[in-house]
Amino acid sequence: MLLLSAFVLWAAAAPEPAPAPAAALLGQWESVARTPEGVGNILEFYPDGRVTQVSASMAEAEYRVVGDRLIAKWKDPATGKISEVETHVEFEGSQRFLEKSDDTNTGDTWSERVGAAPREGSPLVGRWCFLFLETLTSFREFTKDRMYNRLPVVTLRGRYSVAGDKLTVTMQDQPSGEYPFRIENGLLVIQSRNGTAREYKRPETALLEGY
Repeated sequence: MLLLSAFVLWAAAAPEPAPAPAAALLGQWESVARTPEGVGNILEFYPDGRVTQVSASMAEAEYRVVGDRLIAKWKDPATGKISEVETHVEFEGSQRFLEKSDDTNTGDTWSERVGAAPREGSPLVGRWCFLFLETLTSFREFTKDRMYNRLPVVTLRGRYSVAGDKLTVTMQDQPSGEYPFRIENGLLVIQSRNGTAREYKRPETALLEGY
């Protein structure tokens, strides 16, 4: 009985878990949930107190190359349905490639490499950018068998600070806001003004790092 009483007293006095330190926020996070159109937010926290929020269209696919055909396997996040899209690719050296769709209503797309080309393996591997609708710069990364698309639409820049479990953010042209936050099971959970918990994860690609 004495042991049980001592355990109860210890449990009652045990401190709550310490809030996540500011250092745990550093780097990129992206929305776990996206709109049906695939739009979500990418947050990036810098050590000097700067923060960037990018609203972007995001999509991932498995891919393979057969001859001069790029075959991407897309999964509909709402239905889980798998569809394959085939395009014809032509390379101009290691820095550019042309992508043509079999759909006559879709124009050709030139992609420019960002960074160095791989020394071996598929010439597609690496990061690329191209113009979407002739106005917006879209970014794409090919790994060995995965393709990541990121189309930034709106970018906001501001400042942030952390006090305990409160994250204070001041974005350009917006009032300052204070949001409870925690890092749980590898996710950043931020409580919005209306009380909704928004979850962010570490991205699989750092395409928009420092954007």
